[in-house]
Amino acid sequence: MTKLYKILFVRSAKAFLPEIDAYVSYFNNTGRFRAFDSAQSEASPWSGEYDVVWEFKGFGGIKKGNKRFLLVHEYASLSTGTLPHLKNFLKAKFNPRPDLRVFLNEEVRSGFLFRDNIDFCYRDMGIDPRFLEARSDRKEYDFVYVGAVSRSRGIDNLLAVMNEKKMGRLCLIGSVDPDLYERYRNNRDFIFTGKIPYAQVPEIASKAVYGINYIPDLYPYNLQTSTKLLEYLALGLHILTTDYAWVRKFEQIHGCSFYKLRKTSDFDMRSISEFPHYCNLNTENFLWDKIIRESKIEEKLFSLLK
Repeated sequence: MTKLYKILFVRSAKAFLPEIDAYVSYFNNTGRFRAFDSAQSEASPWSGEYDVVWEFKGFGGIKKGNKRFLLVHEYASLSTGTLPHLKNFLKAKFNPRPDLRVFLNEEVRSGFLFRDNIDFCYRDMGIDPRFLEARSDRKEYDFVYVGAVSRSRGIDNLLAVMNEKKMGRLCLIGSVDPDLYERYRNNRDFIFTGKIPYAQVPEIASKAVYGINYIPDLYPYNLQTSTKLLEYLALGLHILTTDYAWVRKFEQIHGCSFYKLRKTSDFDMRSISEFPHYCNLNTENFLWDKIIRESKIEEKLFSLLK
């Protein structure tokens, strides 16, 4: 009987990480692995039950010591907040050494400047199949925004303009800063869902015409894949986005044209409706199973475990 290697994906209490669900589903269908989400598993990484322990990295974390398991570090993002470059340096210098690293893309890997010979691979963000299945012709909202409604991302500036110009119905899916909710909760055109289970997001978001990809043109956000933009496209929504490096590169590679908000004050319903929105992206190429398979993660793990 072929041995099934057991993988534990370590999910921190605050982390959203839809990729964990995707990984668990993918590896459990390989015939070579059994995968577990730490949020649903009672056994600790040091229990001896797992052949692979997989962390999504901040600073610090698990040290193997004399335990015999394969340690994977995944870096899906560069550091954010104050002094991000210093944080990247400290993580690269002081984080425990894994057996394999996974990076979102080349920009993320180069941002950490690891100076060792540990093997690595790239794994981009993907789309849950439910987003392809949830397309709806019944539109209840003009706009949808998926993500934290927080001042740290500058979304408050957009809300102020939309509130003043009365530009239509906006559905906001995600946790909300309390002060922003208090300010706009009486605006009947702003529908706050709060944080909801990920499985419910596609059905609600599909009822909008436009998906808002509001990303600050700041390091490192402007270098990293926008998962929400991929999900909007899978739902067949038109895209409104801030103007930054990653989104321009994405347009060029995939033959798309998105309405770009160069200044929040330029947000205008007439120009949005008259804009020639189009995108030639085949969203099936971004389904999680395909993204994970093409990353070659499975092959690298298997070769390290043999």
